Amino acid sequence: MAARLEKGAEVAIIEGIVTADNARQRSLGLEDAVREAGLVVVDRQSGQWEMEKANGIAAAAVAAHPTLKAILCANDSMALGAVAALAAAGRRDVLVSGFDSIPAVRPLLGDGRMVATVDQHGDRLAAEGIETALAILAGAAAPADRTTPVDLVTGPTAARP
Repeated sequence: MAARLEKGAEVAIIEGIVTADNARQRSLGLEDAVREAGLVVVDRQSGQWEMEKANGIAAAAVAAHPTLKAILCANDSMALGAVAALAAAGRRDVLVSGFDSIPAVRPLLGDGRMVATVDQHGDRLAAEGIETALAILAGAAAPADRTTPVDLVTGPTAARP
């Protein structure tokens, strides 16, 4: 997304529940990306992971900031809400990104209503979590940290089947 925007472009961030650790981590990542790209955050609110809440936030953001160029959402459900708000406002010029690579966003990636999402491979996270829990129950020491793959998805051919 940053490659498609000029430095100084106005963006909004719709984050998850601010007290949740994964929401904080995603917000920090979005902040880092915005800072590195030289973009300007003009609106930042919690969509509480919800499509309807994000829809209202996005609608208000495009009304308040007519030169808004992008909305970065901390999950795909909120991105769906932002896309709907932009469609209602007739704003096809605002880029939208999400996170989670849910099946519902694949058509939006294909037709340009979204430019990106992130696949953290939730199925693999669940399996590794269960395997780790079973190992700990069997007497193994808890690992300090575990890294799992995260992929940027920018089009329908890159999305998981």
